Amino acid sequence: MRLLMVHQNFPGQFRDLAPALLDRGHEIRAIACCERSCDLRIKVRRYNHKLPERSGLHSLSLEVDDWIRRGESAAKEAEYFRKEGWAPDVILAHPGWGESQLMRDVYPTSPMLIWPELWLKPEHMGIKQGAASIEQLQYLRIKNWLLDGALADATAAILPTIYQANTFPQRWKQKIKVIHEGVKEELFELPRLKSLYVSPEVIFGDDVQVVTFISRNLEPMRGFPEFMRALPTLQGLMPKVQVVVVGGDGVSYSSAPGEGGSWKEVLLKELEGKLDLNRIHFFSRVAHEELIKLYRRSDLHIYLSAAFVLSWSLTEILACGTAVLAGENPMLRELIEPGVNGALWSGSSEGLGKAIAELLTKKELLQKWGAASRKRLMGEFHQSHCVEQLEKLLLELAGNY
Repeated sequence: MRLLMVHQNFPGQFRDLAPALLDRGHEIRAIACCERSCDLRIKVRRYNHKLPERSGLHSLSLEVDDWIRRGESAAKEAEYFRKEGWAPDVILAHPGWGESQLMRDVYPTSPMLIWPELWLKPEHMGIKQGAASIEQLQYLRIKNWLLDGALADATAAILPTIYQANTFPQRWKQKIKVIHEGVKEELFELPRLKSLYVSPEVIFGDDVQVVTFISRNLEPMRGFPEFMRALPTLQGLMPKVQVVVVGGDGVSYSSAPGEGGSWKEVLLKELEGKLDLNRIHFFSRVAHEELIKLYRRSDLHIYLSAAFVLSWSLTEILACGTAVLAGENPMLRELIEPGVNGALWSGSSEGLGKAIAELLTKKELLQKWGAASRKRLMGEFHQSHCVEQLEKLLLELAGNY
């Protein structure tokens, strides 16, 4: 099949799917904005996105303006392919930046499959039901308005978890399929590491217990404050444990701190004098291949994300055979079965610190959980299985047009 992938940060969502589909003999072209390396077998058209000076408008009007501009720019690149005489059998698009808006106008006979991720609700912004301000309600409405339009244009939509699929209104449920992007086969086969060189100052031998916390950005929606507040208790109970925290200082899904700065700065100030910072190692960004090594050396990974958008890091960590202590919520219950392949936690930060410390004393149990996670993911989340499901859907969509 001829496939057109649309994502401003391509390969982005299609990082692993694109090469897997190429290996199965499909032709892929892509439309993007950012200059990022990707498989050389893919012909990519990149549009230039420079915004003019804009002032005196509502901030959400500026965002809608951005979507419109991106939609037009992406459509022009699609027209370039069409004028070459090339048309996709299926369009695969991420609708989050407006780029999918005009794809069906350029290619009216091509079905479109989208990855909409989540229908936003107050709880996905850390807001209690009924407590959202007018401005926050407007933000949610505008964000979901974009997805509403994308789903109207789409032939089908893919979500990686049942939880994420269930956030969408009933009117769109018939278009939604639950298929994860999948975890590469080699991660299931990599051996665990007994030692790890992280940097000249950070070397973990086989006699050191390592706890990890990883997120694109260190923010409340991913449970960073709860994790940090658990560390004084953990360090008090486990005087030799080493903690590795990977994540940026920005925000992806949460509001920035009201007092300015980053959430990391806020928590370090709040916990000043209570932490042994010599045993906590912060890294803002780590190359993916180095992250994989960290997964394989971690004795216990802490994943406290609110029910929201599932991180790729969690499925990769589980595939590497690392035991996970996760937050108790519907999304994480899809991957973690307490007492079988991990543990789910809810409660106080002090209780979290005690739970981590107790689990670290049970080395054999953690190894058992890690092995069980690998076995469980081998079925539903193995990349070959996921790509087969996706390919079947693509052939079905193409065959109906």
